Amino acid sequence: MTKIFWDATPPEQHKFVADPATGSRHNRGCAVDLTLYDLKTGNAVEMPSLYDEMSERAYPTYAGGSAEQRSRRDLLRRYMEAEGFSVYEYEWWHFDYRDWRAYAIGNQRFEELTPTR
Repeated sequence: MTKIFWDATPPEQHKFVADPATGSRHNRGCAVDLTLYDLKTGNAVEMPSLYDEMSERAYPTYAGGSAEQRSRRDLLRRYMEAEGFSVYEYEWWHFDYRDWRAYAIGNQRFEELTPTR
């Protein structure tokens, strides 16, 4: 899957996808992409960019958007960092667990995985 994303993404936007030559942080089991949801409506809350948007608006340091959008983004980051995750510099929704480079790259297809129960 990593190679498919890499090949489909224009070179000038490669910072938004993992290079299959070095392995994905997700393939190491040490990364998560997430956003916040409104529990009353069940809808994702508005952030400064759309989830998986490939633009500067996706940067966790982007100063645009509304104060409320930035506040939500910063809240997510604060809580994730308190649990040992760090935000990826180009995506407010992508968090890496500490020492992710130390973990082996896994390349199993979902169909190859079996339940542990």
